[in-house]
Amino acid sequence: MSNRTQSVLAAAIIAAAAASPAAAHAQAAAPAHAGLSGWSTVGSETVSPGRPVLDVQAGWPSTTFGYTMGLSPSTDVSFRLGLLYGFEGTTGSQFGLSFYAPLRFQLLQGRDFKLLLHVDPGLKLYTTSNAMFGFQFPVGVVMGFPVQPNLEIGVGLDFNMTLLVTGRLAPQFIFGPAAGPYVEYHPTPHLSVGLNTRFGAAIDAHSSGGGTPGGTSTSFAFTTQLFLGYRLP
Repeated sequence: MSNRTQSVLAAAIIAAAAASPAAAHAQAAAPAHAGLSGWSTVGSETVSPGRPVLDVQAGWPSTTFGYTMGLSPSTDVSFRLGLLYGFEGTTGSQFGLSFYAPLRFQLLQGRDFKLLLHVDPGLKLYTTSNAMFGFQFPVGVVMGFPVQPNLEIGVGLDFNMTLLVTGRLAPQFIFGPAAGPYVEYHPTPHLSVGLNTRFGAAIDAHSSGGGTPGGTSTSFAFTTQLFLGYRLP
């Protein structure tokens, strides 16, 4: 091997040795992307197949327990049991139970804006003297804005609908729009915490019964819940 060839090889080795730490440092210094870690409890990310999530959401008008599993990379389904203590989100207290199965669909997954559609069909039972049983079928969208790594803020827009088929004023249809902000933070890749809110109206269209004439009434309705989610390994 000639002296010139040896010099070229030596220079290449020295340059590679110098470049390797610089490249590693640049890679380590690269900022992480803003947003959640590929899943959410109330936000704009769906749960991926094979990595289900357990969660609890507690506040007004209910405490709910859920199990969410992915159906595809952009769709998931939950099975939720709710302990109700507010009648359709209004300030009127009434104990009840609900079981429902929300479906979530990712519509848009941009870097700075995400959009999700959800439908929440299920059953409700209020334990009044004349028990009120019926069906719920809310629909809504979630608009998420990643602001920092593992942190998302956003707004939910819902249209709530419940049809009660038994009870003193049945049939009774309660419906109305609601909107509100949320924040979701992932302190670890497997844990989510945050606050979810909605504020709106509950329009009650009911039949006559028990001396109450049929008609409609409108009440303020809201949801304010803290939540905790855990993604199974």
